[in-house]
Amino acid sequence: MPTIDAGPLADLPTDRCVPVGDGRAVAVRVDGQPVALANRCLHQDSPLEGGVVRGGRLMCPLHFWCYDLPDGAHVGRRGTLATYPARVVEGRVEVDLPDPAPALSMRERLLQHAAGWDRDGGRA
Repeated sequence: MPTIDAGPLADLPTDRCVPVGDGRAVAVRVDGQPVALANRCLHQDSPLEGGVVRGGRLMCPLHFWCYDLPDGAHVGRRGTLATYPARVVEGRVEVDLPDPAPALSMRERLLQHAAGWDRDGGRA
């Protein structure tokens, strides 16, 4: 699990999410502490980067799904975002991200795409 330097805590916003490392995660400051979450909304796998944070909740910038912070639980209880360990070391935010998933072959990507296809109406 690689540790990513996400910059100074003072630069981490409290009102929106910013990408961390290679963009697989987003981070935000909640009650003075860093919080790191997966950068994929549970709704349609869209990025959460730039999502607005208000009242202890993160709102997806595309379809407005909301998640409680810091645990990432969906407000409608449809699941929970993955969270990653984040801490402050000498004023800088460190986030432990899992190793990236191996790249899918073209065959695997096509099969994944086909599995979500509805023959009568397009995407399922």
